[in-house]
Amino acid sequence: MNDIFWKLPRKSNPLSLVGTTTQKKEERRLEYRLITHFVVFALLTILMGKYWFADSASLFLYSYGIVVTLVILTTFFFAFVLYKDPYELAIRNLEAFRPEPLVSCMVAVKDEEDVIERCILSFINQTYKNRKIIFVNDGSADGTGKILDEYSRGGAIQVIHLAKNVGKKKALSEAMRIARGSIFVFSDSDSVIAADAIEKIVAIFNVFPEIGAVSGHCRAMNGNKNLLTRVQDSWYEGQFSIRKAFESVFGAVTCVSGPLAVFRREAVYNFIPAWENDTFLGQEFKFATDRTLTGFVLGSKAIGGRLKKKYADSPFVKDCDYPLNDWKIVYCKAAKAWTNVPDTFSKVIKQQARWKKSFIRNMFFTGAFYWRKPLIPALNYYLHILFVLAGPFITFRHLIYLPLRGNLNAAILYIAGIVFIGFMFGLAYKLENRDCHKWMYRPLMSLLSTLILSWLIFYSALTIKKMIWYRG
Repeated sequence: MNDIFWKLPRKSNPLSLVGTTTQKKEERRLEYRLITHFVVFALLTILMGKYWFADSASLFLYSYGIVVTLVILTTFFFAFVLYKDPYELAIRNLEAFRPEPLVSCMVAVKDEEDVIERCILSFINQTYKNRKIIFVNDGSADGTGKILDEYSRGGAIQVIHLAKNVGKKKALSEAMRIARGSIFVFSDSDSVIAADAIEKIVAIFNVFPEIGAVSGHCRAMNGNKNLLTRVQDSWYEGQFSIRKAFESVFGAVTCVSGPLAVFRREAVYNFIPAWENDTFLGQEFKFATDRTLTGFVLGSKAIGGRLKKKYADSPFVKDCDYPLNDWKIVYCKAAKAWTNVPDTFSKVIKQQARWKKSFIRNMFFTGAFYWRKPLIPALNYYLHILFVLAGPFITFRHLIYLPLRGNLNAAILYIAGIVFIGFMFGLAYKLENRDCHKWMYRPLMSLLSTLILSWLIFYSALTIKKMIWYRG
């Protein structure tokens, strides 16, 4: 386990956490042990079921099911047992609260007059005060610009107005050209961040100089609106508290997500020209903003020298040439953010199609160097690519092909397995949100993702040159 990134600081007391009692900690540990044992038992039961009941005529398909279950089992184990919130580790060293580096907060916005004010206020009301807030009006045609100007007149924020829409990457690049902070905080215009989010992440950067980026935790802001938003909210919880937590154990988080994405200036600054001019299949690629920027940090040593040489004439490189570093990227569960999720099925489809285009692009970008990372997360990363590409074919085989050949048990067991895995993620949701009942919606997301959304990978591949941004 030498590759595991998180180790306790030498001067810390591993039995004490600031602001918690020993009794509460023991109760929390017991809950995690119980849920971990249950999940392990359940997944082992699935493995046994596959051994006794699955059709092993095809070695590949039989092995596929076994590997999928083992990957999920490994992910849960690392997320529940070995993940430690970097903020909780940081606050054990009280010196973390003394330095107050300048933080540049940046948001690109286009036509968000209905939601932009709450985003602005979430930055203004931060407990961390040594900050500069920059909003970029990316050619909005509604009243967004007027709202931004109202806050800028009082000096609360700085506003950059762009005459025409240039896209999120180029808009944020304009903000970074004038940003002076040693830490960059990004968020989406339809998101809000908790009042103490920046303060917590700054503490992480202060204590751990090897960290180049931190992803916060995100939930759905409109999660109670209807069934569809509740289902997505239950999915968001698992994507962060399980999947990102797993990668964070190794300091190798693959996507610092948009609602709360924080980077050390020196980890990304020289790569901004490559980011804003990102191309794929011979044209500008406007999507994958979060994944690609994360990729530059992850691959700093592998691709950094070539990129800095290519853009040597850019002010982002020639004005301040930072040394390349093998940066760690982690996930902070304690730093909270909320974002609007699509509230109709058509909006979900459009958003998912865009996300899958980003997945395809980064399969070739991050995938080119992620093998350099520790074996366990690297293996998980490439297997995940295999699962996404092979998933629709597996679904077709179990739900259409085999039943047509008289094997109805295949369809029943396959659906049961999907629901059961969703139930496992639902239990994890319940553990993190004891008083919330949305955990019961998580199996519905598993069914929606497997039976419908997974097929969008083909549509996204065929239309990947269609760069129409749709957030939903």
